[in-house]
Amino acid sequence: MIESVESIYNNYIDNLNSVSLYFNKFGKLATSEDENINDTSGKMFNDAFNEYQAKIEEVKFENGENQEEILKISQRHLRKLAQRLRKRNNLSPKNYEILSNSSFLMLNNYFEYLLADLLSYYYNKYSNSLNEKEFKFTLKELSEYESINEAIKDLIVKEIETLILEKSFNELLVHFEDKLKIPLEKNLVNWNSIIEIRERRHLIVHNSSTVNKKYIVRTKNPYNFNIGDKITIDKIYFLNSLKEFKLAGLLLLFNCWGNWDKDNINRAINEIMVQSFEDLNLKNYDTVAKICKYAEVIIPKNSEQEDNLLRIKINHAIALKRTNNPKLSEILKTIKVGTATPIFKVAHKILCGDFNDIDSEIKKAIILEELNKDQYLEWPIFEEVRNITDIDTKVMTLLND
Repeated sequence: MIESVESIYNNYIDNLNSVSLYFNKFGKLATSEDENINDTSGKMFNDAFNEYQAKIEEVKFENGENQEEILKISQRHLRKLAQRLRKRNNLSPKNYEILSNSSFLMLNNYFEYLLADLLSYYYNKYSNSLNEKEFKFTLKELSEYESINEAIKDLIVKEIETLILEKSFNELLVHFEDKLKIPLEKNLVNWNSIIEIRERRHLIVHNSSTVNKKYIVRTKNPYNFNIGDKITIDKIYFLNSLKEFKLAGLLLLFNCWGNWDKDNINRAINEIMVQSFEDLNLKNYDTVAKICKYAEVIIPKNSEQEDNLLRIKINHAIALKRTNNPKLSEILKTIKVGTATPIFKVAHKILCGDFNDIDSEIKKAIILEELNKDQYLEWPIFEEVRNITDIDTKVMTLLND
């Protein structure tokens, strides 16, 4: 039994981190092995060709320019060369392709699991939403249940299975939006890109990675493939797919969290802040900007929410600053630090490019235990300060005292 949207969120983040780790860790090993295969393959070809050349020279030395004899020997050794080349083709460097495809399929599966988990949580929590739904089962089937509640739970499971199995991916999204009243944040999430990712997954699983007409029609063919082309999953494509699924999953989760678990909103807003910070560290600035943009409509209802939303705004400003986005000045105008604690005043000064007397402001944050050495060395906001030698030296002295 799923306990909360937060538990689904934690599971989804763990799954994304695991597939990312798998891809990055074993990707290097697979690439190295493929390079070894290519080296072995190339050496096999060179050895065979050199042997062929040496034999021709040997025949010339023994028989002079006897063309008939040379032709006879040449044909025999060409057949041997062809046999070796056939063996060379069997040493195809497929390790990276296998790894990238398996990682890509896992990524798709995890998004499917997310949708299934959210549907399961909703219909178990709001089982009365199925009150008007007609279910058919025999008296014998009904007699197998020990209670009405057990029967209801089983019917909910069957309803979810029916939704997952019978509806297309697009229809499931419509179900969330129309039936469950969960916004899909179409202004922030590139659902067309995700649909292309899903269709590419179908090609790998059902059509030997070969482009067909169905793919071209359903995706509008953004990569200009021709029917019959082989599709691949390279590193850039996989990482972009990971970012798209992460953003779509997060915003879907946060919307479900806000609608279905209203008593735990503080945790949800905190996790929005955490994810924007994590993606800052990964330099996924576009993802940070979209997550923070999503949070702009949230109205704080207590001091904890206000604190986290201010941190989200600062993370948004950092992402805009790193990408030289002119919208930075607009965001800075919305960050009010007049009555804020020293750490927020420090962040605002850095974002404004004002380093005058900043070490004294940092000292106040240290005294109030808002900043320690590890945070100073790790937080993205302090990157510019760490690069200014004289200020960095002063700050490190304060932190070491």
